[in-house]
Amino acid sequence: MGFLSQELPIAVKAAIDQISVHPSVNGVTTTPSKDKQDNWAIEINIDVPLPRDARDKGITATGVKATEWVKIVFPTSFPAHAPRLFLRADFNRAHPHINPGRPGELVSPCIYEGRLDDLLHEPDWMNGIINQLADWLGKAATGELLDCSGQGWEPIRRDSVDGTIVTNIAIIRERMANAKNPISQYLRYEYWQSIVGHSGRIIDENTLYANISEAIRKFRIGNDERSSFKSYFSLAIVISGGTKKTIDIYQPDDVDNLEQLLLRAESYGCRSGLENRLKEITENITLPLIEQTLEVTVLFAVKRPCNLIGEGSDIEVIPYGISFTADENRRLQLTRTSVFPLVLIQKVSQQLLAETSDRNFDESDRRKEIAMIGCGSLGSKIAMHLARSGHGPFRLYDKDCFSPHNTARHAVANSAAAEFMLPKVWLTKNLLRQIGANVTPVKNSLEDVISLLQNKPDLFAKCSGLIIDATASSSVQDALSMISPKHFGAPLLQVALYGRGKIGFFGLEGKERNPRVDDLVAQLYQLGLDSSPVGNALYQATNFDRINTGQGCASFSMKMSDAKISLFSAGISERASELLDNGSPKVGELLVGLLTEDGLGVNWLRQPTSKIEILSIVGQSKWELRIPVALKDQMRMETEQRRPLETGGVLIGHINWGRRTIYVTGLIPPPSDSEFRTDEFLLGIQGLKKQVRVIEKNTSHTLSYLGTWHSHPNGGGASGKDRNTLAELTRERGNVPSVCLVYRPQGLIAVPGPVTNP
Repeated sequence: MGFLSQELPIAVKAAIDQISVHPSVNGVTTTPSKDKQDNWAIEINIDVPLPRDARDKGITATGVKATEWVKIVFPTSFPAHAPRLFLRADFNRAHPHINPGRPGELVSPCIYEGRLDDLLHEPDWMNGIINQLADWLGKAATGELLDCSGQGWEPIRRDSVDGTIVTNIAIIRERMANAKNPISQYLRYEYWQSIVGHSGRIIDENTLYANISEAIRKFRIGNDERSSFKSYFSLAIVISGGTKKTIDIYQPDDVDNLEQLLLRAESYGCRSGLENRLKEITENITLPLIEQTLEVTVLFAVKRPCNLIGEGSDIEVIPYGISFTADENRRLQLTRTSVFPLVLIQKVSQQLLAETSDRNFDESDRRKEIAMIGCGSLGSKIAMHLARSGHGPFRLYDKDCFSPHNTARHAVANSAAAEFMLPKVWLTKNLLRQIGANVTPVKNSLEDVISLLQNKPDLFAKCSGLIIDATASSSVQDALSMISPKHFGAPLLQVALYGRGKIGFFGLEGKERNPRVDDLVAQLYQLGLDSSPVGNALYQATNFDRINTGQGCASFSMKMSDAKISLFSAGISERASELLDNGSPKVGELLVGLLTEDGLGVNWLRQPTSKIEILSIVGQSKWELRIPVALKDQMRMETEQRRPLETGGVLIGHINWGRRTIYVTGLIPPPSDSEFRTDEFLLGIQGLKKQVRVIEKNTSHTLSYLGTWHSHPNGGGASGKDRNTLAELTRERGNVPSVCLVYRPQGLIAVPGPVTNP
């Protein structure tokens, strides 16, 4: 059916044309008309397939007719926004999936689980909406709108209600689920009149009061003068008929006065409880002023025959507000009340944050504590991301204070805190608590974590989630590396950014701290040598990479934008969240992030990790040598290829003088003038010095020549010649710690020799 009108918009005309030929539409009964708001509307009839027992009558027992009248209203913003659909005013409102409305108004069905605006922009356009409407009417006719065996119970809809109440629904449900008999108790409540109406919150769901005397003795009723938005303290009444009684009748949300509220309470099996509490309120509360109002909230906890849609509970919590107006004696009277529905909003909780973040929340999450060492720009953002994903509780450690320049990129932005140089731990703790996360009190949290570990090596023994080092401090890394695995209750994760935010480091320790974070950092050093993009950012630092934030040698900070830190912290946090949820790999994990050239993202490269073999070198002093098993395997393969001849090469790596630790990170093949014999290996020198100088230059002397290795394919220990060679090598290098390794079929040994003190 087509319409010709100069005023009718093209999009509306096209929509009507499509509607008129839909198979379920039995004619467009009116020509398009415009209302006072310039919305266009049409009326149509839709054929509804009725159950066999209702066909003769043309109407079902629940009031659905064989032909249903529908009004379609196209807003002035159509087709950007979908049309609104209305059924006749006397359509039975007891059906589920009906939007709130008052008796006498046209009925607005909820035909789609998502937004109609989105459905309109699907390929079927208007046909998609009419398909959903026809399906909705068909299910209404057969009583299938509410499917307990599949979808679940449809809670009372409050889409268009302005007033809200925020509470931890799970706590209330748990209490009610354990109450077999009727219950009626008070909770502490606070509300204010916002621009959208009543806005309230339950202050403490865990504390219920059995009578009003106890409630008003614990807290006062009335204006909270300290509140910035002039809130009021009041009461909330939680009422349940008990779990012995299941309410399986769906009722329309048409309560708008106290008499109807009492009738609704009666249908829920808890009228007497409500009447008793209202009587207590009127007898015990007076207001300071005549005609002053006090709003009290009633929460009905109703047991349904099945779980609510999308919920793991069969307890529906249905809130209403009661507004009392004081009489000439400033007393509250039941005859001076009005009743209004409220929208129930879930309070911030770990579970809400987790589910909103697309995580499967488990009660064990509450016990996975995260120790955050370093609450600076990177650490604060990681803690914030994890808290917003529902992780925690947290332990925070940082001895530094918030400085004005930190405002450029810290998760906390507080100019007063910056000027007063407040501790970063305090600010990060307040930020996490505002998000809803738990922060465990820590003694001496402002003390240097190095000192804390010296006095208490088992500082992190009870941490069961993750230990995250975000300090970018070598001294903190050394202190953590000295702790025994038995004193760590969770894996240690070290994160850092380098090169003005061009490189990100994510190093997770393996089982029993093997590999350790210092091993993974050493592997990063080697990667910087092997990969130009990593090396350029890692080793080419200049004075232009830092900013002077004050006077003095310690008043410097790396130049880096907040956006770059956010890019890296997001990826780090996402991976840390997965580790907390699914557990850590036994072999550890090394991820290196590279900022893309356009600065729009980060490419994370996963590097293979290897267990570390640890050798003790005994000479003039005792040193520890740490070498990846992967390099040992490389020695084994080269030994097998040269068998029966001996072979060998050069070791490169990093020396930690303070901890007397040598990290082997790579092997240099033997120079071309090397000699391979059955009884010895002679390392050549051709081009070797130049190769070592290039390595030291390209890594800013982070990596250097460490010594040599050679094979004993038939076994045997270190020979006297091996010891003499090591002593000569040490003298030639000016007593710099040098090592000589021997690979045998039985494994690696370190040649004892004159390792010097730092």
